[in-house]
Amino acid sequence: MTYPADLEPPCERAEEEPKATFMEHLEELRKRIFRALVYIMLGWVVAFAITPYVYDFLAEPLLRTKPAGAKFVFTHATEPFFLKFKLALVLGLILVMPLIMREVWGFVAPGLTKQEKRAVKLIAPFSAFLFFSGVALGYYILPAAFNFFLSYLDDYPDAQLLQNPAQYIMFVVKMMFAFGLGFQMPVVLMFLAQVGLATPESMWKYWRHAIVIIGFLAALLTPSGDAFSMLAIGLPMVFLYFLSILLVGRIAKKRRRLQALRVEAKQG
Repeated sequence: MTYPADLEPPCERAEEEPKATFMEHLEELRKRIFRALVYIMLGWVVAFAITPYVYDFLAEPLLRTKPAGAKFVFTHATEPFFLKFKLALVLGLILVMPLIMREVWGFVAPGLTKQEKRAVKLIAPFSAFLFFSGVALGYYILPAAFNFFLSYLDDYPDAQLLQNPAQYIMFVVKMMFAFGLGFQMPVVLMFLAQVGLATPESMWKYWRHAIVIIGFLAALLTPSGDAFSMLAIGLPMVFLYFLSILLVGRIAKKRRRLQALRVEAKQG
């Protein structure tokens, strides 16, 4: 069957590519997992050296808003080491994530069609941009969040804040990650549109249901579960939902045009 010049055959893979056996797939997977673990170890070593600077950066939101007399207090002799260990592991994963994603891509790419490869290459940078935008917003709203939390300290006369650094740092990391994860919603909706499960018409029709779901996701993602944090992550997600309708509309329009060309090619 022939296709128009501007239309690629659906789900067509290069025939000259030899198919690997099941054992060859397992061997390649083993090698790539091993390399990924080596990357993580190297990233952890590098991150271990720069952890003090990252700690200062993450502690800044609370240091700017803490009341007089408040201080960071460790309650166990092993906590300083394990805090640095966990923080270095998280930072190391972030540093080597491009290398890990390269290994993942190298394993799955041979099984994808040209259209699927093109879609991933277009969406991946957009996904990374949204994730780090969410992380930045999560960090930016932390001072306002701590001002909200600490405002209730005045309800307890003679109370003093003695903050555990390990609990604080993990809370900040989880908060920033939650914002980054929440900002992935357009990518999910674009993927659903690409496979035909989401259309701009249905998204407009059920936007009220979507806002309820976003509220549930905001409560699920925020580590504190308070109303301020839920609104801080929920409102941008609502904006991203309506922005996604425009993006899904473009994908749906292109998808329908390609389907119409395929129908014409079959009839011709």
